[in-house]
Amino acid sequence: MDPLHAQDAPAQNKPAQDAPTQDTPTPIRVAAVDDHPIVLVGLRASLAGTTPDIALVAIAEDVDSLLAQEDGATASVVLLDLRLRDDSDIGENVRRLRATGARVLAYTTEQRPALIRRALDAGALGLVLKEDPQARLAEAVRAAHAGEAYVSSRLAHQIVNDPRGGIRLSRQQHRVLELIARGLPHGQIAKLLHITEDTVRTHRKRAIEAYTDAGDGLLGKNTEIVWRAVADGHIDIGPERPEAPERPHTPGR
Repeated sequence: MDPLHAQDAPAQNKPAQDAPTQDTPTPIRVAAVDDHPIVLVGLRASLAGTTPDIALVAIAEDVDSLLAQEDGATASVVLLDLRLRDDSDIGENVRRLRATGARVLAYTTEQRPALIRRALDAGALGLVLKEDPQARLAEAVRAAHAGEAYVSSRLAHQIVNDPRGGIRLSRQQHRVLELIARGLPHGQIAKLLHITEDTVRTHRKRAIEAYTDAGDGLLGKNTEIVWRAVADGHIDIGPERPEAPERPHTPGR
């Protein structure tokens, strides 16, 4: 039997007193989205053994799979890993889960402030780092169930309040920085994005100004702004080759 779902099998000869009564509150229904099976196995075992007031009722490797499950779509609290292999958008994941009525907690090893800020801006109630003690996770679930924000540790608090997470870059600034990070010269970037080289430089300059306004100092070289944007989570450098966006249709041409 699949170890992730071993506890989902119908219980046989289960004592009647295990069912919730007037003196035993119904456990908080929790779901988890994480594409690392070992994390889900450990999470289920830990919660089952130490937190009788919390029940992990659904697990999935992505948001689509979770919402396809009845228990997943009706959970009170969802623990959401921010870096999933399906490359889904963090903010969109949070918004979809919140649309079911669930409270969302970012449950992750991710420490880049821009990624954390995307989750919080989309409505996540807090951050729990996977390295934090298990007791902090239980506290976070109880707080989220009550509609309260929660940050699990001093490090998590620093990440949430890092001013670099609040830096706002436009979509075109993201794209220009990503292509610079891939080593493309300004001329090639201009052709890919159907803009002029001067416009490429303008987007790069405005990204630098955004960091300067946040108090991060003036970043002069391409390598400096790219390093900061990657380190903070504003852009990711994957193995795929850059593709030109579709050119807008111009009538009469």
